[in-house]
Amino acid sequence: MNVAGIVGGLTLSALALTACGTTATVVSTDPTPLTQPSQEAQTQPEQAPSNNPEPPPAESVLPDVDLLEVSTGSDVEFAGLVPSDKPILLWAWAPHCAICAGEAAGVEEFAQANSKDINVVGIGTQDSLDLAEDFVDTHNLQQTRMLWDTGFESWRALSITGQPTWVLITPQGEEIQRWQGGLPTDEILAQLA
Repeated sequence: MNVAGIVGGLTLSALALTACGTTATVVSTDPTPLTQPSQEAQTQPEQAPSNNPEPPPAESVLPDVDLLEVSTGSDVEFAGLVPSDKPILLWAWAPHCAICAGEAAGVEEFAQANSKDINVVGIGTQDSLDLAEDFVDTHNLQQTRMLWDTGFESWRALSITGQPTWVLITPQGEEIQRWQGGLPTDEILAQLA
């Protein structure tokens, strides 16, 4: 067996550590083209064309999880944030995260400057609601809607494994793109253009 054959069958996993969290990235070296249909797809009979030219609406990525509004303590149904009148930028943060604290003023500035084009929503977890309230007060977060998840449910459902993480979604709740690390202002604005 040659080296290319051995390498072609392997899947490599790499862990990328961030300053405040951990993410797992899987990299595949399988040479199978992504456009090649699976064996199962090849044996499925063709279906008649639909009379409806529009695809069905995509399901929202926002899970049906109850969160708390940090500033008021009121309940918020996470999935109820969509549909929205504009795209939503989700910010996964935690009170103990030094990067989150360091960029909080910039996040608030971004939210204020772009409030006509995007809703910025923070989803915090890991620590306590008291620490979350202190974080919001300390950084004077008013335009950025700050929500609290007491049990990681929202992060788990969105496959968020570290903070800060950014997830840009359509007004209907479909994921457009995600980033890990500091606020990717230019990339977000390019997506909105």
